[in-house]
Amino acid sequence: MDIHAFPTGAQTPVDRAEATRIADDHLPADAPGTERRIAEFPEGFAVFAVVPTHAPADRPVPVGGSVYVIDKRTGAVSAWPTYPPSLIAEQYAAARVIVEDTWPDPD
Repeated sequence: MDIHAFPTGAQTPVDRAEATRIADDHLPADAPGTERRIAEFPEGFAVFAVVPTHAPADRPVPVGGSVYVIDKRTGAVSAWPTYPPSLIAEQYAAARVIVEDTWPDPD
């Protein structure tokens, strides 16, 4: 499986502090009240937005969403479905990461 990832200009190899910086600088802002969690695995870091159990009534709880992976070797970011960290780690280890030249156009 090929994974398309996008460059971040990260200092490599990426450690937890650099993964946090990449998440803050390159990933979409989380909805108010959510927490960002980072799970480390051998090849990278999975970044999750955790929504509180009791969301305010004026803000619907988002359904679905994405998980992002920050590659330790390159610092590149790829998007994943909301799989558990262990499944992401397993699939990521078997994949070939292709780092694109630029980020996709948001439109």
